[in-house]
Amino acid sequence: MRTARLATPILLLLLAAGCSVNPATGQREFNIVSEGQEISMGQEAHREVVKQFGVYDEKPALNRTVDDIGKRLAAQSDRPNLPWHFTLLDTPMINAMALPGGYIYVTRGMMERVNSEAELAGVIGHEIAHVTARHAAQRISRAQVAQFGMLLGAVIAGPQATQQYGQLAELAVSLLFQRYSRAQETQADLIGTEYMAEAKYNPIGAERMLMVLQRLDRGRTSSLDRYFMSHPDPTRRVADVREKITELAAKGFTGLPEPDRDSYVRQLDGVITGNSTENIVIRNNTIYDRGHGLIIDAPAGWAPTVGDGMLFTMSPKNSRQQMVFQAQEVSTEQLQGYNVQDAVRRRFQEMGLQYVGSRQAATRSGDRFPIDVWAGQTEAGRVGVETTQFPHGDHVAVFLFVAPGVSQSQSPLGDILQRSEINPQRARSVEPPRMKIGTVKRGETWSDLARRATGNAGDAETIAHINGYDLKQQPPPGLTVKLPQDVPRA
Repeated sequence: MRTARLATPILLLLLAAGCSVNPATGQREFNIVSEGQEISMGQEAHREVVKQFGVYDEKPALNRTVDDIGKRLAAQSDRPNLPWHFTLLDTPMINAMALPGGYIYVTRGMMERVNSEAELAGVIGHEIAHVTARHAAQRISRAQVAQFGMLLGAVIAGPQATQQYGQLAELAVSLLFQRYSRAQETQADLIGTEYMAEAKYNPIGAERMLMVLQRLDRGRTSSLDRYFMSHPDPTRRVADVREKITELAAKGFTGLPEPDRDSYVRQLDGVITGNSTENIVIRNNTIYDRGHGLIIDAPAGWAPTVGDGMLFTMSPKNSRQQMVFQAQEVSTEQLQGYNVQDAVRRRFQEMGLQYVGSRQAATRSGDRFPIDVWAGQTEAGRVGVETTQFPHGDHVAVFLFVAPGVSQSQSPLGDILQRSEINPQRARSVEPPRMKIGTVKRGETWSDLARRATGNAGDAETIAHINGYDLKQQPPPGLTVKLPQDVPRA
């Protein structure tokens, strides 16, 4: 009973010690993460983010644009002395992210979608505001308190409860705080818009940026899923930002330069586009892994793309069955002295999967791969997994096929490997699709521009949206337009 009496005072002491003034809002709020800890966490996580996505460095001018805008905004922020870092990631995913301590990321996919430096400043300003308002630190603080409370509860209930619920509770807490609250997102919009005006960017860029996302939300694609998991519906945010712009005008922030569309759009000439990256090219439903010399023809009806944290991934577009094929890199350091197959087997056993047996498969080029078969139980039901490994230099590419069950007579991963070949010369000879920049001719429609871009008039709405227009709006003659050779597919 003594532990039970102590629990509440200890928790209250922790809460009292964690009250601090938010540098962006001036309000007192709960936070037990120091600025030094924020910076250390950002430094550690930054290495993983860069490793996972890679930096898009083909066009250094674009990296400088992201860095220049970021530093200009950060200098006007409520925490100008943080060690700010601004990074352009090589992924078609349409997103922007922030880590504690001043680490901001913009994806190549987001760069393609906005249409001026002011709109990009709207994206970056929003993420800077998450850092200055210490939103991530607040989430971490709450998670730590939740874990502390569960620890006290486990002591009171006894060790058996700790063993039964400890891991599940820890997982639940980590998932619970993955997303910013709607209030935090709104706060980041408004603070970021004010930073824009103070840095002499026209805050109309923030509104137009949200309108870009509003158009995308109407026909959401797989590349957008990650953005809308972490950000609320942009439609609800436009009105708040418009009100903030009116407020800023009343404070004297008027006469700011109109966003320069042409100069920004022309910077995107030659940028990799579609679902490809510098190392992975996806053309006509074929994956060209230029780093490993691997070529894979996706099965008919499957959609290949560059996966979040994966080399590439693909799954059937219109199947009710949840099936996915993924390729992921693992460094040899992570093998901890085991050979490749044993290390992978050990990891799957730790995950609770049961080893079923092994199979063999061969590629079109005659290369043979051993396939391990696994089975397990999830909350959604039984799952079957096939795995194989492709050692390459100082790392290993691990291939996985996940489906609702295991077939004794069929090997889906084997079928995919049979559609593959290892041909480094051919894989490296295929160039990724690029962004071309053109000018609208008199009388051209978005369908005409889509044919000029991808060769497919059916991409008209996507081409209109990429250029900041709705399909029903006629493209004005003389407009500088983005004409991607490929567009992200759902």
